[in-house]
Amino acid sequence: MKKFVSMVAIALVIVFVIAGGAVAAEKVWEKGTPTVIVGFGAGGGTDTSVRPVVALMSKYLNETINVANMPGAASAVAAEHVLGLPADGYTMFATGSGCFGGFKVKETSNSGWEEWSSWHPFQGPAAILVAANGELKTFQDVIDALKTGKINMGASGFGNGPHVIMQAIAEVAGIKEINYVTFDGDRSIATAVLAGEIEAGIVTFSSAIDMAQAGTIKAVVVMTREPMKITDTITIDPIVKVLPGSDKIPDLGETWPICIRRDAPQEIKDKITEAFLWAIKQPEIEEYTKKKGLNIVGLTGEDADRFISLQISGYAWVLHNSGMTEKSPEEFGIPKLADWNWETEKKKLTK
Repeated sequence: MKKFVSMVAIALVIVFVIAGGAVAAEKVWEKGTPTVIVGFGAGGGTDTSVRPVVALMSKYLNETINVANMPGAASAVAAEHVLGLPADGYTMFATGSGCFGGFKVKETSNSGWEEWSSWHPFQGPAAILVAANGELKTFQDVIDALKTGKINMGASGFGNGPHVIMQAIAEVAGIKEINYVTFDGDRSIATAVLAGEIEAGIVTFSSAIDMAQAGTIKAVVVMTREPMKITDTITIDPIVKVLPGSDKIPDLGETWPICIRRDAPQEIKDKITEAFLWAIKQPEIEEYTKKKGLNIVGLTGEDADRFISLQISGYAWVLHNSGMTEKSPEEFGIPKLADWNWETEKKKLTK
């Protein structure tokens, strides 16, 4: 009898091991390797926000997930590329959330929030950079210089987060026109400021915070409500302190979502959600966000939809009021922020 019980126990262990191995070996993407297409250049704010999360998701799922860069038109090129591929779940798209606000009104993409399911790991502020030893020392110096029209301002695309925030600042500060020079990513802007190629630039601060901490460039303002201390000796003024009437500008702070076509297989989206939620809880991510000055938000599902819908309203109308759109947001049913209502907006998914 004891021998029989032992044999049954051994058999059960073998079955458990085999079943466990089958579960571990089960692939999410059985026919190939998935790829995340980042809509901006390597080393920029979007790129550096996405890669650490994707690496941990890959670890959790025990599958390789490639990351490639496809800059152009404030990530509209990448969005259109992914939307043009089969909805099989093998290709994802990563961008700044604010970019969605420019797609339709600038006629660079037909994409809104409705076409995507998204996962948002972080939110972080933009900052205006100048050379550490340049003529521009303060935020007011930058504003005064921009009003003369004699300096250039770096931006990583028209319609993305930092650019729209700069337009909002211009509207509040009374700057009629800004001479922009565009780059393929925020890191390139910081490098150009350091090299003296441009006098100032606006970036997602996480992409250049290390340079500001080292003192090779200077951030004259950060788009927050509270001062931001980045070293024992360097504290950056918040926009609400240095620009009267700017109290709503911090609300334009971006996230950097990983997106997939909404009509991709649900089983793939479920696994992405599982891996994503695990990834953002890892110590590496906590350490990364502290280092980069980011906040973990972990938006998924309806919370993610709601956030992008709200951002589209804010960004699209700022662009339009600045005279930088081809069409009015009204033509696409994009409400002004004062009129935005999620219960109304989410009905767009059923149309």
